[in-house]
Amino acid sequence: MIVDQIVINIKRITDIVPCHRMKSRSLTIKGYTLPLCARCTGILAGYLFFPFFLILDLNFPLWLGIVLNLPMVIDGWTQKRKYRMSNNLLRLSTGIFSGLGQSIIIVSISQMIIFILL
Repeated sequence: MIVDQIVINIKRITDIVPCHRMKSRSLTIKGYTLPLCARCTGILAGYLFFPFFLILDLNFPLWLGIVLNLPMVIDGWTQKRKYRMSNNLLRLSTGIFSGLGQSIIIVSISQMIIFILL
């Protein structure tokens, strides 16, 4: 009963994420297919670094956040243009880099705004 409630709550949370949810591009763990594609799962996993950047006051340059997003952009673009076929492991890893990069961008810009205002 408790596990069912947890699954329902996770489903509600993932429903707000804009994702195509193609089963062929989603990760399957022990016979259960995750509700988000591998790339979106990776991005959300990369977001888990965000609190550490804030709590530990880690300062990374803004350009690093931008560079960490490039592998996902290149992977998605070359796949969309049909230059090559991506796979779920590559989608997951580039998604993690992108989520990490987006976290760095948010923290860097937030720190700049706070510096300007104070």
